Amino acid sequence: MPAIADVLAVATAVFAIATWVVPPVRYLLSFRKKPRDSLAVVGRVIGMFVLAALLSGVTLVLALLTLVFTDRGFWGWAGLGTIAVYWLAFATSLPISDYLSRRNKQASGQN
Repeated sequence: MPAIADVLAVATAVFAIATWVVPPVRYLLSFRKKPRDSLAVVGRVIGMFVLAALLSGVTLVLALLTLVFTDRGFWGWAGLGTIAVYWLAFATSLPISDYLSRRNKQASGQN
């Protein structure tokens, strides 16, 4: 069954990379059309979040299958690590962007 091991390892790597690449690219490409209302941007952000979650879920399943059923443990751990770093970076960016937004509001309010 070495063919299945290779397929699982490659699929894990591909979906881990796709989690980083596809949602931001899709979000940027969505600005080719003008939004119809003010909530369109909110919908785009929610869509980006859902797409990233779906790709992460697929990567997690593939990584676990790779770890359990193959001898390609490196690719399973790499997939899990990639997804963990992605969501850690996302969770870290939220308080940073909130802090910067508050700082800009305070600076513009004082002028």
